[in-house]
Amino acid sequence: MKTNHSESLWDSTPPSQTWAPLDQPLETDVVIIGGGITGVTAALKLAEAGQNVVLLEARRIGSGTTGGSSAHLTEHVDCYYSNIITNFGLDEARLVAAASRSAIDHIQRRVEAHSISCQFERVPGWLVAESENDLERLNHEYAAAHEAGVDVVLEQAVPLPYPVASGLRFRHQAKFDSLAYVRGLADEAHRRGVRIFENTQVVKVDDGEPCVVHLQGGATVKAGKVFCATHNSINWLFLNTKLASYRSYVAAFPDVPLANALFWDMSEPYHYLRCATVQGQRYVLVGGEDHKTGADEEGHHIDALIEWARGHLRAGKPTYTWSAQLLEPVDGLPYIGRNSASKNVYVCTGLSGHGLTLGTAGALIVSDLILGIENPFESVFNATRIKPIASLVPFVKENASFPAHLIGDRFSNGSVESVADIARGDGQVVKVQGRRAAVYRDHENGLHAVSATCPHMGCLVKFNGVERTWDCPCHGSRFDIAGAVLDGPATRPLDKLQIADELPPMRKTGSSE
Repeated sequence: MKTNHSESLWDSTPPSQTWAPLDQPLETDVVIIGGGITGVTAALKLAEAGQNVVLLEARRIGSGTTGGSSAHLTEHVDCYYSNIITNFGLDEARLVAAASRSAIDHIQRRVEAHSISCQFERVPGWLVAESENDLERLNHEYAAAHEAGVDVVLEQAVPLPYPVASGLRFRHQAKFDSLAYVRGLADEAHRRGVRIFENTQVVKVDDGEPCVVHLQGGATVKAGKVFCATHNSINWLFLNTKLASYRSYVAAFPDVPLANALFWDMSEPYHYLRCATVQGQRYVLVGGEDHKTGADEEGHHIDALIEWARGHLRAGKPTYTWSAQLLEPVDGLPYIGRNSASKNVYVCTGLSGHGLTLGTAGALIVSDLILGIENPFESVFNATRIKPIASLVPFVKENASFPAHLIGDRFSNGSVESVADIARGDGQVVKVQGRRAAVYRDHENGLHAVSATCPHMGCLVKFNGVERTWDCPCHGSRFDIAGAVLDGPATRPLDKLQIADELPPMRKTGSSE
């Protein structure tokens, strides 16, 4: 296993091209924030339509969930078509299915048109009922998916190496190397005139005519339209309250037999499977064990995933393990389109576990909106919608953690009594001179201290020992041990602190606004 748990299977192939950060003011027609599949897909489509496009990525192209995905492409949705029909209606369910199908077709066309080497392949996908207890729900979903226009077949014989009760086969699904695809798409976008900047952190967006995008280094980009193609949209609180951040895990096992198809079960926690060949080595990818960001012990979930694979597939030791951030919408469907109270700012978020498919759909929808073209799928994913029947209970449930942590953490003195109690390779929140510090002690006994207060809404972060990050349990912001932002909604780093092992007064050495 990779001890740093930071490199996915797709990361093992280095990029052919990188781009410099932006450190000077620019003006353009459209700014796209986020260099994952959503942002790069939109950038290429807009450039082909004659728009002047600037794409800003906080790290590297595809380095977020796009590169951390297991790279399934399916018409299945996590909230299930039966729930969409109940909460939204049959017409809306048909639109969701058609949008997903159209997105997969779009990816295939791009792969073929631009000769992108990313192992794109059409394969069947299976929703699996592992036990008899799940059969009624599987039958219900079969009826709903069929009614929504999905090409599905209910079959008892499922090509898995362990016994299951039944399966719902989705025809004409697909798999690929998601990172290779997005890198190839970015190369084509660059050839079409898109100006791409990596390692460029956006901290604020001002809606207007023009919009102004503020960068961490102080530079600004002015544009007629802004598309925030990131998980968490920047500086819009209400949208963040309709989303919940989760971590999902993947392990890649070499030389494990598995049929060439996609599989995902109905269990809790659920698991998903596929095979992939990278650099001549065949792997089986096993994913799942999702949990809310910052709310659990990550190592436990990876161990559980490996044990599940050993029990079901007789898998040995994984060559790679990694995780990625997912955003779950309270009513089950993504929020795509013009942002609330904005005139020229657009969003695509809440893609759940189907970000590659629905992110592509979102990129096409928003591109059409920017170009003034009517899109048939715009209405069902409207970013300003409020669906009380579908979202009220999840809204209350997912946001309950915010006041609980915000208030409860104020009465805690920290995880340990003093900095001296922190072991090498561990991080803890400790109260020093009346202030809570997030302190990591590296294996050379060096201390790395930052403020434990998340700059987004003031909750205290928790140490993620598997990925060596500081994670906020309220809204899912994540930071590295030096305090830099890895995942939003926070846009500012954690304050750096200078402390010693014997608890002298602290001196702030860095600040964030």
